[in-house]
Order: sequence, then structure tokens, then C-alpha cells
Amino acid sequence: MKHLTGYGAYRLFLALRTHFTNDKYDFHTSHGKTSASKDSYGKRTDKALFDKVARDYSPNELKGLFISNLLNDRHYIAEFIDEQAELVHTDYTRRRQSLSYVCANDLDRIFSQNNPRVPFATSKDRYPSIVMLFLRGVIAPESLVILDDFTGFTKKFDKYYEDDIIWPKISRKIRKYRPFVKYDKAKMKKIMVDLINTKYSK
Repeated sequence: MKHLTGYGAYRLFLALRTHFTNDKYDFHTSHGKTSASKDSYGKRTDKALFDKVARDYSPNELKGLFISNLLNDRHYIAEFIDEQAELVHTDYTRRRQSLSYVCANDLDRIFSQNNPRVPFATSKDRYPSIVMLFLRGVIAPESLVILDDFTGFTKKFDKYYEDDIIWPKISRKIRKYRPFVKYDKAKMKKIMVDLINTKYSK
């Protein structure tokens, strides 16, 4: 597969970073376009880093590298070439390849209490348990996106934690990541319904 140029990698990086950090920009509706010019790229002192990732990864892999690390709040190209960046990317790829399995396990963790409403219970002195599980790295961001598709819990949390410092960032992350998470909705719905029926039908 043909690799991007360093400039192409820079444009992709800039588009994805803007998507995840700017509410007014959407990677998909903008078709990944930005105002980045070759002249501006030519003046950057980190061109060699973009050249490196462009050589090391296919376009699709590079997109995954950028998305996975942006989800982990890494926003500078120098943070995308170290060992940690590759570990983050590898874990991201693993989750994507076994999304149903990952989400099913996460749902089991989320609905571990004896009441299905517990994960979404709000309180002024603590976040809902589903948020805490995510902050501790116990459940994957893909699982949050999928569960929100079916329950819409972020709308409730957005109102309740409107003045909070941390929640709005998580909410944006879920919202911005959603278009990149492709899955079989019928299959995932069945997994969710079966799990809840098994846990709470007794």
C-alpha cells in the first residue's frame, strides 16, 4: 500500500487533532481538510517526525495511531513516536478487532451491581460508576460510545455535570469518537439484552 508523504501525515494529524479538540470542526463532514499549507509545513521544526511516521505506517495504520493516542490525550507529534504510543495503538487495534467481545466484557463489568440503574446514578460528590470505570481504564471508550448509542446517558450527564471540569471532556471524547466506531447494532443489542436479562430477570 502506498504511504503518505510527511506533509500528508501532517495534514491527517492536524485534521484528526482538530476534530477531537474543536467542537466546530468535524473530520468527516470536512473530509479531513484543513488550511495547512505546504509552506507552513515546510517551516516546521518537527517535519522529520512526520516523515518518520509516514514511512513506518500505512495510511490506515497511521489514522489508527493518531486516533488511539488522541483518545489518550496525547496531542503533539513527538508523543506519537515513542514506545507508549505504539502500545496505545496496539491496544486500540486489538479492541477494534474484537469489539463485540470487548464490549460484552465491559458490559458485564458495568452492570455488576444488583440494579441496572446503578451505573448511571448521579451524585454531586462522585461520578457515576460507569464514568469511574472509564477513568480507571477498566472499560474501553468504544464501550461507552456503544452504550450511549442505546441509552443516551451522556445527555443526562451533560446537564447534571454542566459545570464540572472533567465530565465535559469525557463527553466530547465520546461524541467525537462516535463516527469512528463501526459495529453491528443488531448483534450488540442482542448481547446487551441477553446480558441484562440474565443478570436481572431472577
